[in-house]
This record gives sequence, C-alpha cells and structure tokens, in this order.
Amino acid sequence: MSPTKQRFTCVFTVAVGTVMLLSGCDGGSSSSEREPGNFNTALSGVIDIETGTRVDADNADALTLNSAPRSTPQSLPQEFILSGYVSVAQGNYPTAPDFPVITYPEDAQDTYTMTLSAGQAVELQAFATRAGASSVRLTFLQDDVELASDSVATGSTLSLTNSDDDGTFTVRVDALGDAPVLYVLSSALAPTGQGLTLSWPDHEVIEGEAIVELAAARDFGQTQAMNRRADMQPVEELAPGMWRVAAPARMSSRGAPAAQASTVEWVRLLREQPGIVSADPNYKMQALASPLTEPLYPDQQWHYGLLNAPTAWQLAPGGGRGVTVAVMDTGLYRRSSTSWHSDLNANVVAGFDFVSEQLDNDGQPGPDNNPSDPGNSIGNSVFHGTHVAGTVAALANDSGGTGVAFNASLMPVRVLGEGGVGSSADLLAAIRWVKGPDSGGPRADIVNLSLGGLPFIQTLQNAIDEATGRGVVFVAAAGNSATSAESFPAAFRNVFAVSAVDGAGQLASYSNFGSWIDLAAPGGDISRDGNADGRGDVVVSASASAIEGVPRETYIGLQGTSMAAPHVSGVMALMKGINGSLNFDSINALLAAGDLTVPTCDSEPCPKDNRLGWGLMDAGKAALAAQSNTIPELLTASPAIVALSSEGEQSATVVLEAFGSDRQSVVINSVSTPPDWLTLNADLTGASSTRFELPVSLNLEALGTDVSKRTTIRVNYTSDQARSLEIPVVGRVLSDQNAKDAGRHFVLLVDPEPEGNFYRTVAQANVVAENGQYRFSFVPDDGQEPRLTNEVPPGNYVLVAGTDLDNDALICHAGEACAEYPVSGLREVITLPDGEPVTGIRMTTSYSRPSITRAHPELLPRPGFRGYQLLSVEPADNPTKAIAQP
Repeated sequence: MSPTKQRFTCVFTVAVGTVMLLSGCDGGSSSSEREPGNFNTALSGVIDIETGTRVDADNADALTLNSAPRSTPQSLPQEFILSGYVSVAQGNYPTAPDFPVITYPEDAQDTYTMTLSAGQAVELQAFATRAGASSVRLTFLQDDVELASDSVATGSTLSLTNSDDDGTFTVRVDALGDAPVLYVLSSALAPTGQGLTLSWPDHEVIEGEAIVELAAARDFGQTQAMNRRADMQPVEELAPGMWRVAAPARMSSRGAPAAQASTVEWVRLLREQPGIVSADPNYKMQALASPLTEPLYPDQQWHYGLLNAPTAWQLAPGGGRGVTVAVMDTGLYRRSSTSWHSDLNANVVAGFDFVSEQLDNDGQPGPDNNPSDPGNSIGNSVFHGTHVAGTVAALANDSGGTGVAFNASLMPVRVLGEGGVGSSADLLAAIRWVKGPDSGGPRADIVNLSLGGLPFIQTLQNAIDEATGRGVVFVAAAGNSATSAESFPAAFRNVFAVSAVDGAGQLASYSNFGSWIDLAAPGGDISRDGNADGRGDVVVSASASAIEGVPRETYIGLQGTSMAAPHVSGVMALMKGINGSLNFDSINALLAAGDLTVPTCDSEPCPKDNRLGWGLMDAGKAALAAQSNTIPELLTASPAIVALSSEGEQSATVVLEAFGSDRQSVVINSVSTPPDWLTLNADLTGASSTRFELPVSLNLEALGTDVSKRTTIRVNYTSDQARSLEIPVVGRVLSDQNAKDAGRHFVLLVDPEPEGNFYRTVAQANVVAENGQYRFSFVPDDGQEPRLTNEVPPGNYVLVAGTDLDNDALICHAGEACAEYPVSGLREVITLPDGEPVTGIRMTTSYSRPSITRAHPELLPRPGFRGYQLLSVEPADNPTKAIAQP
C-alpha cells in the first residue's frame, strides 16, 4: 500500500480533514491552539515589536485622531529606529479605483531629543508617499545652536555624525517639498556596518529599455515580427525568445525623472500585450565595495562567534572536506545551467528533486535531477534552501559569507516546492534515496531538515532508522511555534532536534521547546538585540533577489529554527571530517556527556533542560571531541560571548580551558584592560593551569541608561607557542523595553489571491501597542448586520499587519512597519475552521524588510504589489477608515 500523502508548508501548522501542513522553520510564529465548543474568537494573537522601535507621535494616522501636531520635542533613547511623517501642507492623495478620497494632514516639522556619544551617527532614509516624490531636511542642534544640516530627496539616505563630545542633542526633520514624506530615523552605538533594508528596492532603470520574453518559439520570422510591432523595437536577442527592446521613438524626448516613470509605465503596458510572457525594466547595476576577508564576517555573521566557530576552524582546518551534507529543502539558487550561487558552487555535488507534480513550480513538474530553486510564483522568494546551505558550507572565498563547514560537499535534495510546500511522501522518497542502494553506501553523511509541522508517521520513522543504521546523521529544526508540543521530523527518534537562540544565547521568542529538544544553536530573533549591534538579531546567509525581473544571487537575514539547524549540521560535518567513524550514537553520547555544548550548569555534566536540551552548540568543543590525533593546546572560553545587562545577568564567570590531546598547562601572559563599565574580578597574569576562571561584572553607573556597548577581552597566553584568545563582551542597560511602539497597527485578514495590484481585505482589527506588544483578535461572522470590521467567516486567509503612518489607506509599503504571518517575506495561508478558534498566533512587526537586498515588490513574485488596502465604511460617502469594534 502506498503511503498517504500529507502536505507540508514552511511554517504554519493546521489540520484540515486528513491533510497535514508541514513548514520550513523561519520566523517567529506560534502554534494554533484550538478551543472546542462555543467561542467568541475566530483568531487571536500577539505581534512583537523589533528591538528599539519607536514611532513619530504626530504621524498622519495619529493626526486623524488628534488634529494638533506635537508642540514639544519627542524624547528618544540613545539607540532606536523610528518611522515618521512630515508634510508642508494638507492635501488629498491622487484618486484611485476602489479608494475613497483620502486627505493627508499638515505636519511640517518633527523634533526629537536624544543622547549621542562622540562619533555616533543618526541616519535618515526618506520615502515617497502616494502623493509623489518630495524631500526633507535633517538638522543637528545643541542648546539651540545648529551643528549640522543636510537635505535629502525621497528614495535616498543621509547620515549626520556627532563630531562633538557626548551630550544631549536635538534632531529636527523638516518637510521641504509639496508632497508628504515618510522617513525612518535610526541610530546605534555599535553598528555592524550592515545597512538597513527598509523599502522594496527601487533600482534605477535604463530609460526606454526593457527585457521581454515572448511566448512564441524562436524562428526565422520572429525578428521580422518584432520589427513590425509599434509598442517596442528589438535591440538584442539575449536568449531564445528573450529580447532587450527599446521604447517607441515618441518616448525618447521625455526627460528624467519623467522618462523613468514612463519607462515603468511602458513596461506595465507590455505585460498586458498578447504573446508576451514577461516584461521587466532593464535595471542599472553598480559595483559594491567589499571589506577585507569574508565581507559578512565578523560584522554580520555574529552567530559564528556565539557558536565558537573560530576555535573549531583552528581544530578542523579541513573545514569538513570529504563529508557530504544533504540539504532537504527548496533546492538551491542556480545562476546558470552549470553553476550555483557563487558562495556555494564549488561545494555542490549532484542531488535530486523529489517534489511531486502538483506541488512543483520549476517548469519540470514532478521529480527530476535538477534540484534548483526557481523561487515562488506567488509571494516573496527568499530561497530558503540556499540560505540554509550557505550556513552549512558556504565557501571561504573572500566573497560574501562563509559556512560552518566551508569545505564540505553540499547535496541539494529538493522536497519543498511552490511557497515552501511539500509532502511527507516526497520526504519519504528523499530519505530513502539518501540512504543509498542496498548494495552500496549512503549518498550523504548528514541530512539537514529545516522543515517541520508533520505528525508522527511510522513509515518516516522507519526510513530514518534505516538510514541511521547506515551511518547517516539527521539534524532537524525544532519549529517556530513557541510550544512544547512535539514537531516532526525533529522529534523523531535518531534525529537531533535543534532549538534556536538569539544573539545573547537565550531561547528565541518563537522557538519550540520541550523534553525532545537535543541542543540549541543560533537562529536569531529580530525582536531582540542580544548581540548589542543596534539591530534585531538575524542570521545572514546566501540567497537571491529579483533583479531585472529574474533572481540574482545575494545575501539576506532570516530568523528561525531553520537557521539554527544548519549550524549544527555544519559542526557535525567538521566532526566527521576529523573522525569519519562518528555516527548518531557516538555523537549523541558526546552530546550527553557535555562535550559538544556550552554548560548550562555550574558542575558538568549538566542535566538536559527543556529549552536548550543539552545546551548551546560549542563548535570548538565539538571539534576537539572528534579529534583522534595530537593537537596543540588551545585556550577556549565558555561562554564564547559574554552578554551582561541590567535586566538579565549583571555578572558572569568566564571559564578558560586548555584543550588538547595531552591537556598540558598553559601560562597566562596578560589580560587586556577593560573599559570602565566592565570589571574583571580576578588577576590571571602569570597563572599556569589547564583551567582558569575569570569573573566579570557590569558597572551600571559607568554604562549609562538605555545604551549598549561592546568590548573585547584579549587573553595572551603561551602553550606550544604564544597565542591569544579574544572574548567579546556586551554590556547593556535597558529600562524601556515596554516603550517599544511602531504606531497604531491595522491587522488584516486578506484573500490569498490578489485582485489586480491589491489584496482584498476581508476583516480588519485596529490595535495600539501595550507593554511593547500588540494584541489582536477577530470574532466569528454571525451573519447579522451590521457586520463589524473584525468579523470574519471561516476560510483561508493571509494574515498581515502594519501601520498607515501616511494615512493613504495602504499598509506594508516602504517606510512603514509591516508584519506578515509567520514572518515578513514568508507569508502563508491560515485556515480558520468553522466553529473552532485559532489562538496563540505570534509574529513580529518591523520597519525593516526580511532581506538585505530586496527588489521592488512589482518585480518580485508579487507582481504589482503596492501594499494591503484597509477597509473603509461606505467609501463613496465616508472617507474615514473603519474602526474595528472590540
């Protein structure tokens, strides 16, 4: 009897009849909790707010409720990210079909006060509204004396730096142009150098040019037919059926910026013409500067420091060479028919595509030998499998990032298709294939499963057991539902279940937990800033973005247990590269003995707990545990990164241990002098041992209020030779976490299928921040009039939320906060059953977007996306937005 197919998707878990959904684990979602019987709630949940978020108190939406602009400066913490609105005058937005007449208010100036350190910068990014382009001015003042001032047009960024001493400053934003402007203001004490991605990128186009794909097959008469067209002229055939074309001559006289706008409009019209499969502007490109060594490490790949990967790389210089890791996921981004993402290409070996025909979207329905990720045809494409694979084994090639096991082989095994959806039958087939033929060995040594949401399935358990018996090691993401309920495949026997931690090593807000968790690894948490870089914690890895209408390789930041699992897979590849005889049983024994993780107690071996299992993965300890030959004595620190804060641990003891085959003593030559906000409570200079303790404590008075600082303790020592060890330390004083506020949020349930450029909103709830969160709920539609805006009938929906700071009746466009369930960029369908509430939903709102280089929505797999439209009450008669009833 063939196995029953069970669907699975990237995060949200629901049951509809016998169909099960399984998700890839990126983003902060929670499980749906069903309450049987009578109920007054159809859907409810919580929206977390990204660390440091603030909102302009007199934005356009707020002014619709209180018409008087703020007359006094708004106080901000030293580190923040804020979205605001300014407009020289009141006016009306351009009319549009199905939109009421919408007025934007006057608010010519916003003023803020804040403490800034010497050298600290304030950055402003300006965004056009539906009323058109405009400009703003940013001014620095102290004691009413202007220190610096500069203006910027919408679509651009400017930064002003405090070139004076530490002090309290006034920052003023003034509207200059005729149209209202949205802006994002931000500042951080210890920026990473990673630019904020706050808008759907609006690349400059080559005026009057486009790239079109024709439906007709290539033949001799195609060029002649192109020459006869009035709407475009052929310039160059780029590939069979794909042309670079020029606009009609009548457009050539238009100057910038009109030519840019007319080019985009021309492309839009081309898309409507018969015989044209696709049409995109011909985008301009530019070279980007790269820092030394791997550009994404250490500034953006903080998670490797937390993993103690640098120590492991000393112990395993081979980087996992000779070990094959199968990444069962969405496949890999393919640059061409012969090459993959350049940060992965040299490590990729032949894989397979197991996605069944009904779920496939790669143009070759059904299983085949091309495991490339085509992206999504609907919704954003984040190239999940590429991101996961980059964490496992991206090359150390002075470009982009590096993976944990940078010389391991990557085997792409595609089991997730359109929208990150696959089936348990496909997963079963893939596992059996990786196990290898009965007459040979397994095709891979390690299998990474950054997917979840299945129930227990015996046939899958049997397949895993058989593959484990042949030496294959399985690693799986625990899931992002913030629940202790078992999630499969992670909870299967013979699978290492991995929970996720933030930049401070604490369990991420979304991560699953429970007795079935084996260990933890960095997964990030955008709602926190555990690594004190002034930004929410995300894991950056290889990916792709739409450029010129087609995917091009890039790097993005994501969060989730999907990101945690490949850290563990990479470490285990390093271990097997050192000792190929290691299997699940031997690695599990080392794990239980405390040889692979950061201790969670004062006396090892530590007991297993429900949050981090046996503890946070320590790559250095793991590589040492796998060693079977003599190695030099190396000093390692536990914890590898020390995080101290006013609301958490204010002191810690760093254990320095010498690791090596012979456990020889090392001599501490010196320890660097810390800044005044950090105290070292032991003098180790001259000490000789295999183990040292270095107590450290936070000096709150010296650190200040609402700030975070970073330093590095450098320990110089002698073992077989003079060496040094660096221990990052983060100190933070937090007193206003409950003050996080991104502005009034409109929570929408929208039809999954767009109508034209917009998604039809079915129900709407309006919420304000309370204690740093938003709580929302929808009620069942009772069929009675009047129908409340937060009444919703059973059905399938996309859950989104965001601000309307410019009061244009659209949310989730550039410059405004946005949340999509389960995470922005990875939205998925939620099913609301009849008579059963869905509660406990969790997502995160942010001004930033989920990737580093994200193309404009109209050119991503959300064709023409302009945002989500709010509900109105009889738009023809009443221009005000509907207020949801409690």
